[in-house]
Amino acid sequence: ITNFVFLDRSVNNFLMTGPKAFLTYANSVQVGARMGIHECKHQFAWEKWNCPEKTLQLSTHIGLRSATKETSFLHAISAAGVMYTLTKNCSMGDFENCGCDDSRIGQAGGKGWIWGGCSDNVEFGEKISKHFVDALEGGHDSRAAVNLHNNEAGRLAVKATMRKACKCHGVSGSCSIQTCWMQLADFREVGNYLKMKHQRAMKLELDKKPAKAGNSAVNRGIIAHTLRRIAKTELIYLEDSPNYCVKNQSLGVQGTEGRECTKGDKNFSQKEKKSCRSLCNECGFRVVQKRVEVVSSCNCKFHWCCTVRCEKCMQVVTKYYCARREGGKRHNNKTKRRDRAQRH
Repeated sequence: ITNFVFLDRSVNNFLMTGPKAFLTYANSVQVGARMGIHECKHQFAWEKWNCPEKTLQLSTHIGLRSATKETSFLHAISAAGVMYTLTKNCSMGDFENCGCDDSRIGQAGGKGWIWGGCSDNVEFGEKISKHFVDALEGGHDSRAAVNLHNNEAGRLAVKATMRKACKCHGVSGSCSIQTCWMQLADFREVGNYLKMKHQRAMKLELDKKPAKAGNSAVNRGIIAHTLRRIAKTELIYLEDSPNYCVKNQSLGVQGTEGRECTKGDKNFSQKEKKSCRSLCNECGFRVVQKRVEVVSSCNCKFHWCCTVRCEKCMQVVTKYYCARREGGKRHNNKTKRRDRAQRH
C-alpha cells in the first residue's frame, strides 16, 4: 500500500479543492489506481522495465516528466483502473446517486433478444474518472497532452473489452427470447488489451517550426493538430525509452541486476521462459542459481463446517538471478554475441 501513498496524496489534494460531492468516490478512485498499478506489474513482470515503485508517482509529478512508451501504458492502465472500479461500485449500488445503466431496457437489441438486466454504467465511471485522473494534469505542454490522450485510451479500453451477457426466457427453458445486458470484462482482459496497444504505441513527432518560445497558445494548437491525426484508442509517447538494463536513479530506472528470472518449466509463458536471456544475458549479466527455503501451505483438509486447515511445509527450491560477471563488470555491446554463446 505504501507504493501508492503519492497517488493517494494527489487524489486527496484534489478532493480538498474540487467539488465536495467527489468525496463520495475517493475510496473507489484509490482502489482503482492500485488495481491499475497491480495490473501494470503483472503485464511487465518479466520485462526489463517492470513497473518499478518510483514509476508509481505518475509521470506528471516529481522528477518523472518523461513520456516514454512505458509511461504511456502506466497512464492508460491507471485511468482504466479508476474508471473500472467506479463503474463496478456504481452497479453494485455503493453510490446513492448511481445504479445500473437502464437507458436501453425494453428496447429490441436483435433477433430474439431485448435489452434488460443490469448493464454496467460505464458512462458514469468514465465521467468521474475524467474528473479525478485528468485533473492531475495541470500543464499545457506536449507531455500533458500526451498523458491526457493516454488516459482517454485507457478509459476507451474498458469500453472496448465489455461483453454482452444474456439470460434465456421461455416455456420449459425453450429460450424463445433473451434479455441481454453489457458487463465489464475481467480487468485482466483490459490489461491484455492495453499491453497490445503498448506494443504498437506511436511516437509523436511534433512540428516545432511554427512554435514560438513561451507562446503556449501556439504550442497547444500544434499539439491539438497533431493529435487529431491519431485514433483516441492508440497509445502515444514522446521520448525513446532509456536503457532499462542499467540503474539510473534520476530516471527511476532500477536496472536488471539482482532481478529474478525463470528456467525450465513447460508451464511457463514465453516471456517467463525467455526471461533469463532478456533480463540477464542481453544486459551483460550472468545467471546465478541459488537454493532457497520456501514456506507454503500443504496437506490441506476440509473440516465440517466450513473451514480448510493447512499445514506449513518448507521446501528447498532453485531460483535464478541476474548477477555481474566475474570481475564486477558488465560486458558491453561488443561482447553481446559472445555472451549469447556462453549462456548458462
